[in-house]
Amino acid sequence: MKKYTLFPLWLVSFAQFLTMLIWFNYSAILPLVKEEWVLTSSQAGIILSSFQFGYVISVFLFGYMSDRINPKYIFIFSALIAGTSGLLFGIYANGFWSGLIFRIIAGIGLGGIYVPGLKYLSGIYPPETRGKTFGIYVGALVVGSGSSLLFSSPLISFFGWREVVVVTSIGAFLAAFMMLFYRVNPKMPESPPVMSLKLFKSLFSNKKLVAMNLAYAGHMWELYAFWGWVGPFMVYTAFTHGYSADEAQQIGNLWAGLFIVIGALGTWVGGELSDHIGRVKALKPLLLIGLFCSLIFGWISSLPFVIVIIIGLIYGITVVGDSPIYSVAISELSSANTLGLALGMQQVLGYSITIISPSVFGFILSTIPNKTIAWGIAFGILSLGALASLLVLPKNYSANPQIKELKSS
Repeated sequence: MKKYTLFPLWLVSFAQFLTMLIWFNYSAILPLVKEEWVLTSSQAGIILSSFQFGYVISVFLFGYMSDRINPKYIFIFSALIAGTSGLLFGIYANGFWSGLIFRIIAGIGLGGIYVPGLKYLSGIYPPETRGKTFGIYVGALVVGSGSSLLFSSPLISFFGWREVVVVTSIGAFLAAFMMLFYRVNPKMPESPPVMSLKLFKSLFSNKKLVAMNLAYAGHMWELYAFWGWVGPFMVYTAFTHGYSADEAQQIGNLWAGLFIVIGALGTWVGGELSDHIGRVKALKPLLLIGLFCSLIFGWISSLPFVIVIIIGLIYGITVVGDSPIYSVAISELSSANTLGLALGMQQVLGYSITIISPSVFGFILSTIPNKTIAWGIAFGILSLGALASLLVLPKNYSANPQIKELKSS
């Protein structure tokens, strides 16, 4: 990767980081909002999942449009939607229904960030560097998501949960401003095909593409329930270790945020590794370690706190380390003029799963009275996603296949 081409990667990655502060600002305040609004664990999980629902509503459309419109402008428009909804949540949300609506709209906005950003970078960087490029870009998503939990600890101490939501939502407006005034545009494909049955058949007939999408769905089952509930789990764990409720809130969110943020190291290493040894060979060890962590993590809350932290850090690195590899594989298995659509379909499938898994997690916590058993089973259920991914990975995967572009008709 030439030195002079690095700036667009860092600019788009930083812009994504700023918008992704909105993603888990609800998780950061979940224990406080749950108590203030008198929510059950199931209701809290539904609000958590509603964000993914909004994301799924929009990501396919934004992906399809990014093959036709400069993805930079889709990014800007979406950031403004997400930022506005985040501010409205912080100022006006006062119960289950208002919280649900504002989070759905925020999800709709962020549905136009990730895929258009990947499409933008794909129009600038060659395929042989995309493992590293996408790894850094996904790492920005990870750091932005986890920083909501990190920032909440000191901010809640001095202000309140509404201020936390407002502060973490403002970054989306700065991201839109940055992208608006950056003049470099990606190479856009010529004559992208129109939406048609033939177009969908061409994507679904690609068996390796379908297999990678199914593996991605299993990965997402595990990842987003972990990210969504690790904050409350660490608050619970800190409380069981003798910290007061206020101290547990701060310490738990701090460590949970670090577990998420350190995943950026995993995405960078995973993406870089896949450039050297191949996509599937890099995926397998990451999935296996993540599976093992899911099986044991919920059961260890009573162990010494340092053990919980060590396992949480390993979990945080491996559970997301495979994320960029799936997107790189999709970019290699798709034609240039259908890449946005293919990535959008990947996101729809993956995030449809994330509507379910956090709610299942919350349902288990609500149903089982013994909290140690409840947390253990809830995290254990997440291992099914990693197992499914391992089972469906394509066995014969060749990097950078020659894919013919589909013609507009």
